[in-house]
Amino acid sequence: LPHSLSQTPEMIWIKTRTTGNEWVVGHKGLNGGTNPWEYSLHLQNSDAEADTAWTWADTAPTSTHFTLHSDGYVNSSSQNYIAMLFASVTGISKVGYYTGNGTGGSSTQTITTGFQPRFIIIKRSNSAENWLVFDTVRGWAAGNDKSLKLNSTDAQDSGTWDVGEPTSTGFTLVGNFPTTNASGGKYIYYAHA
Repeated sequence: LPHSLSQTPEMIWIKTRTTGNEWVVGHKGLNGGTNPWEYSLHLQNSDAEADTAWTWADTAPTSTHFTLHSDGYVNSSSQNYIAMLFASVTGISKVGYYTGNGTGGSSTQTITTGFQPRFIIIKRSNSAENWLVFDTVRGWAAGNDKSLKLNSTDAQDSGTWDVGEPTSTGFTLVGNFPTTNASGGKYIYYAHA
C-alpha cells in the first residue's frame, strides 16, 4: 500500500473499522530489531510478540509503501481499515527500542531520544507485560510515576513507585521492573516531546 509519511514508518497500528478484531502493531524494535517486520503485537492485550507472516508478509516498509498479507486482521476485501504510521522526527518524537539491564537501587539506565520527552509508551515485547503510558502532566519524574495501560480499562495506578524520569536528551529507567527494565528484557517505545 502506498503512504504519504515521506519517510519509512518505524511503527504501524492497524485496526479494522467494520468488525471487532484487535489492533495489530508492527514496530522496528520487535524481535530485538532483527527482522522486526516478521513479528507483531496487539494493543488490546499484554501478550509477547508473535512471529506472524500473516501480518506484514515478512516485508519491511519503505519510504513510500508498506506491505500487508491477506489476513482479516489487516487486509480483507470485505473490511474497511484504519492505519496509523509513526516515524521519528528530530526533536519531536522517537520510535525506539532497548534491552533492559535490570539495574537496582539508585542505579539507572539512560535511553537517548535527542530531546526531553513529556509522553512515552513502553511495552516489553519478549514477554507478557502491559502497554504502559507515562506523561509529565500526571507526574512522570516526580518519583510517584502514575501509569495508564493501553491494554486495560483500569484507572491509572497509584504511582507508588519510581520508573525513572525524562532528561534533557531522553529518559532514565530505574529498578528491576519487569514492565520497563528487567535484565535481558526486550522493550519497544514511542516518546514524544
